[in-house]
Amino acid sequence: MKRLFSLFKWFAKLLNLTRLIILNILFFVVILVVIVALNADEEQPYIADNAILQLNFYGKIVEQKQPTDFANELSKQMLSDEQQIKEYPIDEILQVIRHAQHDPKIKRIFLDLAGLQAVSLNNIKQLGNALNQFKLSGKQVIAAADNYSQMQYLLASYADTIYLDPQGMVLLQGFSVYRLYFKELLDNLLITPHVFKVGTFKSFVEPFTETQMSAASKEANSHWLNQLWQGYIDTVLEQRKNDRLSAQSISPTLAQLKNALQQAEGDTARYALQAGLVDQLLPRYKVLNALENNDHKWVNYDYYQSTMPALYETDLSSALIALIHGQGEILTGTQKSNVIGGESFSKLLVNALNDTRVRAVVIRLDTPGGSAFASEKIRQHILDLKRAGKKVVISMASVSASGGYWIASAADHIVAEPSTLTGSIGIFGLFASADKALNKLGIYNDGVGTTPLSTLDPTRPLDPALAEIMQLAIERGYQQFLTVVSEGRNMTLAEVDKVAQGRVWTGVDAKSLGLVDELGSLQEAINRAAILASLDKYAIKPIVPAISAKQQLLNEIFSSGIKMLPTGLSLNSTLVNTFFDIQQQSAPLTRFNDPKGHYAYCPMCFVND
Repeated sequence: MKRLFSLFKWFAKLLNLTRLIILNILFFVVILVVIVALNADEEQPYIADNAILQLNFYGKIVEQKQPTDFANELSKQMLSDEQQIKEYPIDEILQVIRHAQHDPKIKRIFLDLAGLQAVSLNNIKQLGNALNQFKLSGKQVIAAADNYSQMQYLLASYADTIYLDPQGMVLLQGFSVYRLYFKELLDNLLITPHVFKVGTFKSFVEPFTETQMSAASKEANSHWLNQLWQGYIDTVLEQRKNDRLSAQSISPTLAQLKNALQQAEGDTARYALQAGLVDQLLPRYKVLNALENNDHKWVNYDYYQSTMPALYETDLSSALIALIHGQGEILTGTQKSNVIGGESFSKLLVNALNDTRVRAVVIRLDTPGGSAFASEKIRQHILDLKRAGKKVVISMASVSASGGYWIASAADHIVAEPSTLTGSIGIFGLFASADKALNKLGIYNDGVGTTPLSTLDPTRPLDPALAEIMQLAIERGYQQFLTVVSEGRNMTLAEVDKVAQGRVWTGVDAKSLGLVDELGSLQEAINRAAILASLDKYAIKPIVPAISAKQQLLNEIFSSGIKMLPTGLSLNSTLVNTFFDIQQQSAPLTRFNDPKGHYAYCPMCFVND
C-alpha cells in the first residue's frame, strides 16, 4: 500500500510539473507575440480618392461600449443566427462623421441600415445633426435598405436620397408602453404581494396588484408618448422636405392606411413611395452597383474608425474635466459596468475627487433608477466633489429617472436631451408572502420569537401592524426624495411634490418645470462644465472601471473560444426574448437588492417602437 501511495504521489508531481511547463511555454509565447506586435511596422491606413464612407452598423448604437465579458459573449453566440451583434459608441460615430466632413477623400456617406438593431432617439438626433453638417460641406448622404424599422427610418430621413427595395416596407408603428400583469398568476399561486408606495403615478407595482394599467398611468404615459411621437413626425417632415409627405403619411389611422394600401394594390413598397416616405424603389445591391460604376471606392465604418486618433487625448499639463458614464439599473454593492453599483460607481467619483488636476466632473447618466440606498450613497459622493470645489454637471441620455434623478439633483447643473425621460420622483417597496401557497400544499409555519419583528418571513402572513410600519418607512423615503430634490434644485417641498408623485417627464417638460437647467447633448454638458469651472483650456479624462490585464486577457481568450462553438447550440431567439421580458418585468423579485427594500425606479421609461 505504501508503494502504491508513493506511485500516485510521484504521478501527481509529474502532472503538476507538466502543467507548469505548459503554462510557462504559453506565457513566453504570449510575451513573444506582444513584442513582435510592438516592434512590427505599423501599416499605414489607406483611403482611396473619391471614397464613399459606408456606415454599416450590425448591432446597437450605445452610450458606452461594454468591456469584453465571457458570459455576454456566450449569450450572444447562443442567440445569434448569423453575424455577431456589436456595440458602437455614439461618440466614436460622431467623431467619424465629423472627420469625414473635412476629409477631401470622402465624397459621400452611405447609410447601410439593415443591421442596425437599436438606437435611442437622442442618439439619432445627434447623428442627424452631424449628417446635416456633413451635407453643408457639399457632400451627399444616401440611405438604402430592404426594409426600414421605425428607428432606422428616422435616421434615414437625414439622407438626401432614400432607397427601398421593391419588395420592402417602411414600418412606422408609433411609440408604446405595454407591460405584463401578474396579479392572476400570483392569485393562482396563492402568493400575496404587499405593496408600499407613495406617488399617484408610481406604477411599478401595478403588474403585481392589477390585471391592467391604471387610468392615472395611462394618462401620464400618453402625455410623454404623444410628445415623443410628435417630435418624431416633426423631425421626419423637417428633414424630408417632400411635397408628397405629410403627417398623415407618417402616422395614418387604420382607415387611412387601408385606403392608401388599396390605391397601391397592397404593395407596401409602392405605398411608401406614393406617400413620400422614400425617393426610389431599387434593390440595395443595385444601389451599390450604381455607385461603384461611378468610380467610387468603398471604405467601411470599422476600417475608417480605426484610422481615427484617440477620442480623448489627455494633456497632463492641462486642467481636466472628468467624464464618467453611468448606465443601467442602480443596485447596491459592486456591479458590472452595465449596471450602476453603489460601491463601484462611487469609486469612480472618488477617483475624480482625489485627482487634483480634475476641476470639473461630467456624469453621463442613462438609468431608470433602482435602489434608493445606492442612489443616496452616490449622491453623497457628488456632494463631496462639490465641497472640494469641483463643479459637477449631469448629462442625461435616454433616461435619467427615479433613482437617476435622485443622483442628478445634487449636481451644479443638469443638461437633458429633449427626448430624455426623467422625473419619476417617487418610491415603492414590495414584499411577497407565500403562506397560502404553502398551506395549500399542507405546509405550515409556526414557532416562537423574541419580538414581533421576528414574525417577518415570506412563509408567514404579514402582520397588518408590520404593514403599517413598512408604509411609514416608504412615506419617510418619499419625503427624503422630495427633500433631496428641494435642496438640490432650490425648490420648495410643495413645488417638488407638485411635479413628483412618480410622474415621468420628457426633457422638454422637465426644463419648463425647473427639473433640468438646459437642453443639449453631452458636448453641451462638457462646455457648461468648462464655463462653471472657468476653464479656457482643458482636457477630457474618461474615468472607467479598472479591469486587470489578467482578466482582460482571459476575457479575450474565452470570448474567442466561444465563437468556435457549433451553430447547433443556438437557441430560438423569440423564445429567449419572451423569457427575457418576463424576467425583466419581474426584476424586484429576482434582482433588486436594496437593504431596506426601497426603490426609486421607473418601469415605464423604456419605449417600445
